[in-house]
Amino acid sequence: MAKPGRHLEGAQTRERILSVAASLLAQQGYAATSISQICRAADALPASIYWAFGSKEGLFAAVMEREAEVFFEALPAIRPGDPSADTDQLADVFEARPEFLRLLLVLSLERRDGDPAILEAARRVRGRAIDHIAATLEPSVVLSDRARARVVCRDVARFALMLLDGAFIARQIDPGSADSRELFRTIGTGMRAMLDHLTAQAQAGKPAAALDHLTAQAQAGKPVAARTRRKS
Repeated sequence: MAKPGRHLEGAQTRERILSVAASLLAQQGYAATSISQICRAADALPASIYWAFGSKEGLFAAVMEREAEVFFEALPAIRPGDPSADTDQLADVFEARPEFLRLLLVLSLERRDGDPAILEAARRVRGRAIDHIAATLEPSVVLSDRARARVVCRDVARFALMLLDGAFIARQIDPGSADSRELFRTIGTGMRAMLDHLTAQAQAGKPAAALDHLTAQAQAGKPVAARTRRKS
């Protein structure tokens, strides 16, 4: 029979391990962060880490999902419909919690050819972000075909994540290059323009496959809207 308090102690140890691992990963990256280093900093035994997480990759995948949970809980309630609204509040959350995006990018890039557990965790995190953004956008899409509306919103959400990735990297390389609130206002404006463009294309009866193609071009940085105007 388990002793009273053992479950709580185990949960506290797990949380301490995750916190320490997140801090070390954000500072040093995957390769430079060892299980023995985490054990020393967290005052934990290696056996407890392998028992709880299975492997180093399993631990770091859990770190990523834990940081995502904390990050999403910190996001302010966004008014549905307009991606250009509430950008200042979003910018403040990203500025206050840069570790989440740093972990997501570092782990995804360093381990892209390694154990799939980390990449799968990254995909789950990004999928959750896409779901959140798309659900916020959907009320503003004026399309009778709600299935098409959801496709448009998810395309814009993926586009938004790519903009966020770029903005975060720019801030890490040159912190003084731009104010975070200004960056988020620009991202919001771009999302609004993309949402309006894809909605108009859907209203004009353009097939969904063509919408996907346009979105892929936009994500690659090509001026979709300008090129479309020249063709009309």
